Amino acid sequence: MKVTKAIALKAARELIAGETQTARRIVAAHPTGGVQSWAGVFKKLIAQAEAIESRTLSRASFSIWAKRGNSKLPFVSFSSMAILDCPGAGECSTKGWCYSLKAWRNPNALGRQVSNSMLLRSPAGRDLIAREFAQLITETVRLYVDGDFDSKETLTFWMDLIKTRPDIQVYGYSKSWVEFIALHLSGYAWPANYLLNLSGGSRFGEGVRVAMESLPVVRGEFLAVPVDRQHLKNHSYQSRHNAGFRDYAKQVRENAGRKIFVCSGDCGDCLTIAGKNQHACGSELMRGKAIAIGTH
Repeated sequence: MKVTKAIALKAARELIAGETQTARRIVAAHPTGGVQSWAGVFKKLIAQAEAIESRTLSRASFSIWAKRGNSKLPFVSFSSMAILDCPGAGECSTKGWCYSLKAWRNPNALGRQVSNSMLLRSPAGRDLIAREFAQLITETVRLYVDGDFDSKETLTFWMDLIKTRPDIQVYGYSKSWVEFIALHLSGYAWPANYLLNLSGGSRFGEGVRVAMESLPVVRGEFLAVPVDRQHLKNHSYQSRHNAGFRDYAKQVRENAGRKIFVCSGDCGDCLTIAGKNQHACGSELMRGKAIAIGTH
């Protein structure tokens, strides 16, 4: 049994709902798989589902937070299941260019996404997330990398949690615009240390986008525009210091058809302010300014 994207989605959807049929089929089809294999990953997810059901959950099957970061994302970050947790997704989901799909080739990357989605839907799971958030030692958190706010309830949980850590700056991207507007209309007081980028590719129209721009937590738009494949092959889109970046940035501006700031692909080194490297997407100085990156 090959674990295709369709099979992975089916298994994830079931696990999030507390069911394990497809996950057990995957395990049975790979009897010799090790801890890092598909069988090993789904064994851990099944165990987590059983712990949630029996109300004995004491720890997550996968790390909740990505703490080490990487060369492109040096911040502590959180992810959940892409597509399934993305109620506002448009073309990125229907046309299959969601960047998260590439990560699903790695069993553990998929496992972490599914595990966190399961935790978010469980009171005990949310307690685990909150406990670890309280212990984070960092200045910046990205919420989310993969996935999105699946519901108004989840959005409220996160915003309340962010308020408990005014020492941390939290930023992210979202297409869950209806959930944000619903919470805003309820009179909710937003945390002062959260900034939201409006992701391009939403299924919602211009009216909803304009309504979102009036929310106090919204920094501005983050768009993906088409670029020539040569910029992807030579990695000019990954850093402003890479060869070819100037030509790449010029094309992004031209194809965006409006005044924008070009994302360099390196979240820790896209702006230099007062001699210090900063990230534009989480900067108050970039409020109201559209940021764009080449589709990759």
